[in-house]
Amino acid sequence: MANLLGYGFRDLRDQADSQITEQLIPVINTAITETVQFHNEEMDRVLSLFVKKTTDHALRYRTPTDAKLQPLDEHGRARKIRVGAQYDVGFPLQAAGLAEGATDTTRKLETVQDVAEITNTMTMADKNWMLDHVLATLFAVADWTYGDERFGDLVVKPLANGDAVTYLGRNGSFATADHNTGQAAAIADATNPFPGIYSRLTRPMGSNGRVISFVASNLVASVQALGSFFEPPDPDIRAAANSEELVGTLPSGTPGEPIGKANRVWIVDWARLPDNYIVSIIEGGERPVAMREYEVASLRGFRRAGERNDYPYFETQFKRDAGFGIWNRVGADVMEIGDASYDVPTGYEVPLP
Repeated sequence: MANLLGYGFRDLRDQADSQITEQLIPVINTAITETVQFHNEEMDRVLSLFVKKTTDHALRYRTPTDAKLQPLDEHGRARKIRVGAQYDVGFPLQAAGLAEGATDTTRKLETVQDVAEITNTMTMADKNWMLDHVLATLFAVADWTYGDERFGDLVVKPLANGDAVTYLGRNGSFATADHNTGQAAAIADATNPFPGIYSRLTRPMGSNGRVISFVASNLVASVQALGSFFEPPDPDIRAAANSEELVGTLPSGTPGEPIGKANRVWIVDWARLPDNYIVSIIEGGERPVAMREYEVASLRGFRRAGERNDYPYFETQFKRDAGFGIWNRVGADVMEIGDASYDVPTGYEVPLP
């Protein structure tokens, strides 16, 4: 018997090998519902650093204006100015699902453990779909058009890509930005990417908080070899009195494994990232990605959408309706290490199915 049961099945461990009886069916249905609900809450925590939710199909992102007071005498009246720069972004809305099927015979032979494993498979499939789409949105380098049945063509934007859009910096001036970049050299003290990442993410007005870089696992050793790198404390080891020690922590639910800090940037080993890529965000300010969902609450989140009874076959459908597009174009930064020109990693070309 497997050691792990989903959250909703936590009180059914002693019955894991029991076959599903009529009396157990309501209990099992409740366990599935609780597992899916817990999964949705967990996904919200995991994505909270990257994603804001919306039911809008398109939005206008307003940025601060570089303005100075005009000189006036006692008879003067200031000229009108345009308050706030802006750019428009659109968001797709896709449907995805997975089904579990059984025959009359296999359904009657199912155990509590079988149903728990099926439910875990469905929630894991949703997690994979969600994370793949968030990452593809961050990796994108060009506009793409989503044909919405209700609202027509919507232009989905990438992170700042050096186009004509300008962003107000903390120095009080507007400038273009490019947040998808490549570095030909490997990570080393002389070719340390983190000062640049920190600068790009903290430069825009409205960005604040800690910078967090999620690195592909194949980059971890070179990051840890940096002279500016500090490891987090080991709770089993007492630090020496005269040594510097990293004592901060990252928010709960942060994906991956925090491994330390370098050049004011928190470093997280995230095995899900493709080799040689670094995805960075800044905690404060607007999230870089927006997740669009339907206006109707019952259509939001991952859910058990329906069941089909067509003897001798039975089917349960699980579904997610969601779509992702960049919202804050300077709220994240993506780097490819080992290539001077940035390329979208294979398998992450938008739009993903």
